[in-house]
Amino acid sequence: MILRDEKGGVIFASYRKLFHCNEALEVELQYMMEGLKLSLEHTNSTILLQSDCAMALKTISEASIDSSAYGHLVSEIKSYFSTRVVIPVKIIREQNRVAHCLTNYDRCGDSIAC
Repeated sequence: MILRDEKGGVIFASYRKLFHCNEALEVELQYMMEGLKLSLEHTNSTILLQSDCAMALKTISEASIDSSAYGHLVSEIKSYFSTRVVIPVKIIREQNRVAHCLTNYDRCGDSIAC
């Protein structure tokens, strides 16, 4: 996860190992939730929630209640939308290289860093 200011400068970057995930969608939702929590603590600005996962962005953007296995994650993510302006944004994978590098770095060990 990477939090940047309005000029693109890094405020912080973090990674954490997730031990029990069923599929990539769950991983994306978990990271969105963690990223929103940290962003709400570190900035009062509008939050652009960027992801290269179209399905995760679609899931959190729908107005209906999610009754899938990940509905609890989706509900928690949506609850943050009421406390701050959060704009979900689809980016291409190439724009997400730093986050992917952090993910690959984390695979080498069992650590958490911020």
